Amino acid sequence: MTSIRLLSALFVTLGAASALAQTPAPAASAGAAPAAAPAASALPASSCVKPGHYPGKKASDVRKEAWMNEMRAWGTCTTAFVSEMRAQIEARQKLANSTVEDYNANLKVLQEEQREAEQGPAPK
Repeated sequence: MTSIRLLSALFVTLGAASALAQTPAPAASAGAAPAAAPAASALPASSCVKPGHYPGKKASDVRKEAWMNEMRAWGTCTTAFVSEMRAQIEARQKLANSTVEDYNANLKVLQEEQREAEQGPAPK
């Protein structure tokens, strides 16, 4: 009788967890991870300053060199921005993978507890 109650409680708990997983999450509280990816408009845009149009053949060498310096600065800024975004992506990917691994490990423990409740402990 006790194993039936334990099993029923386990099914109710797993059912409630799956129901919560399917409902939209409430507004994120302090310390809670966001439930969904942010909207595209919430992502930071590059603040790199794009240089103006090429000054042309008739422009002075000083103006051409200044434009080339603006191009180099824009390229350096863009490279740094992309590197930072990639680092953030990698960090979030690692967090997502570790969360899935933790979930799977805990699910195996719960399944083993359920099996033991039904059949008794496994022989060692």
